Amino acid sequence: MKKLIKIISLFVGTLLLGGLLFFIYLRSRQETAVLNDVVRQLAPGKFIHLDHGLVHYQLYGPDTAKLLVLVHGGGASGMEVWKYNIPFLLSKGYRILTYDLYGRGYSDRPEVTYDLPLYRNQLRQLLDTLGLRQPFDLIAMSMGAAIGMDYTALHPSRVQHLVLLGPAASGDLQTGRYMSVPFIADLLMTGYWYPRSVENQRKEFVNQPLFNTYSQRLQYFMNFRGYKRLTLSTWQHMLNQNQLYLLKEIIADKILLIFGRQDPYFPEEKLHTYQALYPTLVAYSIDSAGHMPHYEQHEKVNQLIWTYLHAGNPVTP
Repeated sequence: MKKLIKIISLFVGTLLLGGLLFFIYLRSRQETAVLNDVVRQLAPGKFIHLDHGLVHYQLYGPDTAKLLVLVHGGGASGMEVWKYNIPFLLSKGYRILTYDLYGRGYSDRPEVTYDLPLYRNQLRQLLDTLGLRQPFDLIAMSMGAAIGMDYTALHPSRVQHLVLLGPAASGDLQTGRYMSVPFIADLLMTGYWYPRSVENQRKEFVNQPLFNTYSQRLQYFMNFRGYKRLTLSTWQHMLNQNQLYLLKEIIADKILLIFGRQDPYFPEEKLHTYQALYPTLVAYSIDSAGHMPHYEQHEKVNQLIWTYLHAGNPVTP
């Protein structure tokens, strides 16, 4: 019996050691890049120091034009998601401000809690530091919808129109208590989530060849140190929070909502919740589009946005 116990103990110990070594190996092959000055020299746009570090931004168009602010979602590629929208909106005479949220794109990845107050202060400080104090229109997608609604509610005289694209502000993502345990969270993020994270986003697209191209940029930005840490924090403090109460705090007749008909995170029935909280909501669904309708069906979405912002009323897609 003692011999059997010894064999079992040796076997279990070997398995644990093997698992630990495999975990260390996986971890060493993830987040191998450092976001530094050398990397940032290759980035378009400019950088500015705010309270929590460097923020990457771009400001297009003449300073006499109407300002339009674009807030992206939780994707690693940051403001690159606007590549099919900025040229069109510039052609309509806008001045456009776009930036990378903390933890995304080329902006810093501070060791802080990634929650709505962090992103509220980032947007406020960015506008103030750049001296952009005039009224503007605001377009926000996915996780950025909560940031856009929050700013609009707090500054009703600043934001004239708000466009929400595939909003993710209802707190649907819940991680479970075990993700609050540091070692277990690190184990799961390293061994399970990170290796699958890019492929798991495939369901957000209808156009799979387009996703294949987009995913290359996701992989590039996900490899910078700190991405797993900030992603977990975002899940636990931002995407698990129901922020739809903000709709009640926004003046009527200000919001256009556009969502992809094949968006796995925004089924059509969810629209009823938004409409109940904001009765004057103007909403459109876009066929052959998933979570980023402005990326997959940019021509349709660009025209809808422009017509709404220009005329201030509904249009027929």
